Amino acid sequence: MRAGVCIMVYVWDLVVGAGLVPARVGIAFNEKRFAFSVDVFYNTHYLNFIEKRYSFRLMENPQNPSKASSRKQFYFLTLSHTVLDSYATLLSHLLPRLLEKLATAATRNSLAGNFISIYSIFSSLGQILFGWLSDRVRSVHFLTFGVGFTAIGLSLLWVAPSTRFVYLLLAIGGLGIAAFHPQATTYAGALAAEGRGMGTSIFLTGGNIGRALGPLVLMYIPYNFGLQYLVWEMIPGVLLALFVPKVLKFEKTLDLTVTPRGRLDEEPRPQEPFWTVARPHLLPLTVLFIIAALRTVTAVGLENFLSIYLDDQNYSDQMRSLVIALFIFAGSMGIMSSGWLITRVNTYVLLLVSLLGSPPLLYASLHSDGLSFLVFLFLGNVVLSSSITVNIILAQIILRGHENIASSFMMGAAWGVGGLLNKFVGVLGDQYGLPIVLDGLVMIPVVLAPLLILLRDQPNLSRPNV
Repeated sequence: MRAGVCIMVYVWDLVVGAGLVPARVGIAFNEKRFAFSVDVFYNTHYLNFIEKRYSFRLMENPQNPSKASSRKQFYFLTLSHTVLDSYATLLSHLLPRLLEKLATAATRNSLAGNFISIYSIFSSLGQILFGWLSDRVRSVHFLTFGVGFTAIGLSLLWVAPSTRFVYLLLAIGGLGIAAFHPQATTYAGALAAEGRGMGTSIFLTGGNIGRALGPLVLMYIPYNFGLQYLVWEMIPGVLLALFVPKVLKFEKTLDLTVTPRGRLDEEPRPQEPFWTVARPHLLPLTVLFIIAALRTVTAVGLENFLSIYLDDQNYSDQMRSLVIALFIFAGSMGIMSSGWLITRVNTYVLLLVSLLGSPPLLYASLHSDGLSFLVFLFLGNVVLSSSITVNIILAQIILRGHENIASSFMMGAAWGVGGLLNKFVGVLGDQYGLPIVLDGLVMIPVVLAPLLILLRDQPNLSRPNV
């Protein structure tokens, strides 16, 4: 790990109905230095084409005469997402030290699995509840308490005197994450108005940057001066939460459905009852959910148990956090790159490559060191994450008219179940040893590949007019 690594990635982030956003992302680090840069640049000619074809107007809300106000609110909302997701991944960075404090060597991995599963239940499965609730009660305070609870709950983890207090704090932090995301994502699209696709993309990118890089900022003082200072890291989040109702003064008439589905000139389709739509497609929906959930077992398991594994390999706290940040960042790049690939590569080839291509890369990373370890780890998670968008869009097409429910199951429910199953990963880690279990964990996608034959009758997203 003494050799520095510099990875430059050119990403084409496709947002359906909004166009292509070219971005150049750079990440470089060694034992003493870490640097990250994101340069987003727009091709004027291409955006003119998008404007002509889709009536593209980013940040113009027809119900708000002040474009400056809408723009300010949108960027504050994106900043809030970045800050909240910075706290959201603190657990994986803090986990080895927390287990050192609260667990014995014989129960360490089992307790880690319990922490991950409790956190996932509240943060991921909780989004289904809050999504349903926020559809019925529109209030900016879902965001206020979301940011505040997440910052407080996760910043207090180190001072928790027992495992029960850790469970309670993870539940509080998880509820904050669950309360924030459904409402905030809807507001981001509404504030962007006709530029809903691009606005949502910018909003989600802000969260991805927070997930990957935020903990490096938050943990700088605790790593260098003592973990007892982690409690003070709640201050930025709490202060931001206090500003939420001051800045995000939404009118009750804010149109949350300003852009209809599909092309802007389409007539809205009459909505059929959920079970009427879902009943003929239960098999492909079940297959998509199984793939999404078990793929998440691998992704969440590596994000958290890799931190423990690296600690056992005598990585410093800073270097361990840098590797976890790189892994999370790679997942974001995989999701973004899939937007470009999804219209150019056969859907089932893309799913097959993701499920069969990621295990060898991730396995090679676990059996390498230095630069090769980082490269294989990065590429492995890029490939693994490249099928996430496919799962979501296929489910939305199958459940046409119930796209929000489709998204909540493919994201919130699948991630919740995947995180919950990591409880068993921890138990197996204590029984057979973490290196062996991690080898098995990265092979789960291979087992899922045969299920793709059950999706052969579903649409190929690379074909026009799908």
